[in-house]
Amino acid sequence: MRAQRIMAGFRRIGIVVAIILSLPVFFGLWTWVTLGRAPPAFVFVFLVAGLGAHLLAMSIGWIIAAFSGEDESQSM
Repeated sequence: MRAQRIMAGFRRIGIVVAIILSLPVFFGLWTWVTLGRAPPAFVFVFLVAGLGAHLLAMSIGWIIAAFSGEDESQSM
């Protein structure tokens, strides 16, 4: 039960980090749609970082299970 809480916490943290990193992406899309110019280059860096944070948060359970030597599918 404790491991599930820890994994849920990591997922929530990852989702929040991904949302925070996505804010410049929304700004870039807004400038592209409203002003008709290409978004700044840093927007793409934040897009990749946000996607990476989200993927890490979703796979943290597998990573913890691999390091602890447990089979996560048997616990369900």
